[in-house]
Amino acid sequence: MTMQCFGFHQGATPEDFSNLPPEQRRKKLQQKVDELNKDIQKEIDQRDALTKMKDVYTKNPQMGDAASVGQKLAEIGHNIEKLRFEVQKFEGWLAEVEGRLPVRNDNSRRQSGLYETQNTTTANNCAQDRESPDGSYTEDQSQETEVKVTPTEFDDDFDDEEPLPTIGTCKALYPFSGTISVAEGEVLNVIEEDKGDGWTRIRRNEDEEGYVPTSYIEVYLDRNAKDS
Repeated sequence: MTMQCFGFHQGATPEDFSNLPPEQRRKKLQQKVDELNKDIQKEIDQRDALTKMKDVYTKNPQMGDAASVGQKLAEIGHNIEKLRFEVQKFEGWLAEVEGRLPVRNDNSRRQSGLYETQNTTTANNCAQDRESPDGSYTEDQSQETEVKVTPTEFDDDFDDEEPLPTIGTCKALYPFSGTISVAEGEVLNVIEEDKGDGWTRIRRNEDEEGYVPTSYIEVYLDRNAKDS
């Protein structure tokens, strides 16, 4: 009985590999990201092949059913969206391990280059502050902890902005947990349209807003708000 229990606990590995030492966890997360990217590329290759096949069937209906290929293309598109979300999730954990900001939404990806530059400069300055001319350290390690970027600083994206007006509503087609968690069938307000990157900004109330994959929701934009 003891051996069985031990086997169970050994097999119950957390999805983010948080049970491993930092370096081993980093390698596992990187391996997972690489595997997911390969899966995405396979789906993209299959999508490209089916797109060509659909064009052939459309021009030559006797060769095959273009509609059935279209359904398969829709399934592949959904699979790619899910895989990309998984990549984002694992890249967020990987970023935390490597001491960078978590990749939590589209804004973080747009500004990742800026954040990495700032973090590198901060780390260098911190090392210089703690090292005396003779090579010894003059301050404890807590000084470095104090200057690291914390997750709350990431939320400045929202704090520094004026509240965006509601431009419509949306209904969640699937459950999602990210910068904001939504339940399937939940209706929320839309405050920023998809700008072509696959993400829509939504709000539940004055204190709760974030980004969700556009493919996970059905959007109903207000015509007046869109025209304005």
